[in-house]
Amino acid sequence: MQSQPIRLPELPAEASDPAFREVYAHWRRSAPLGLLPGRQHIDPVTHIPRLTKNLAIYEVVATAEGPRFRIRLMGELMVDVIGLNPAGRFFDEFIKPEFKARLNAALSQVATERIAHYWENQMWTHQNDFVRMQRLALPLASDGRNVDMILACYVRVDLPAGEDGGSVGADSRER
Repeated sequence: MQSQPIRLPELPAEASDPAFREVYAHWRRSAPLGLLPGRQHIDPVTHIPRLTKNLAIYEVVATAEGPRFRIRLMGELMVDVIGLNPAGRFFDEFIKPEFKARLNAALSQVATERIAHYWENQMWTHQNDFVRMQRLALPLASDGRNVDMILACYVRVDLPAGEDGGSVGADSRER
């Protein structure tokens, strides 16, 4: 008995930045027929090299308490914003506890419901300044069905410091 084909999620309407459209198009083109693309199908260095600085890849790690998200790759844009390269660390190791649940819920939804998730928020930089960031998160499944990684694209949208758009923080800044 064959399994039902996977329906790829649509690009969220809010994800209107050209970088999001380009990453989404590459992700969609990379998907095998009736399945989600896996990390093995995504080749941003060859197909969207100008956006590699915007990309991140998170590994979905199953635990008894629910999924945790390990940062496997963090592009230069976010490394510059947060002031370090968190590759190999779990998000929950450096995000303030009050923001952990919201981030975990968003990434868990991508993993369990196979959705595309758009997020926009104000973040602290490592220089104690605010920047406005947008993120598009897309599911990846090495077997085409079970999400084991998440591809994220970040775009910086600067707003004047002091405008509060629901800022999120880690330590004293979001990471």
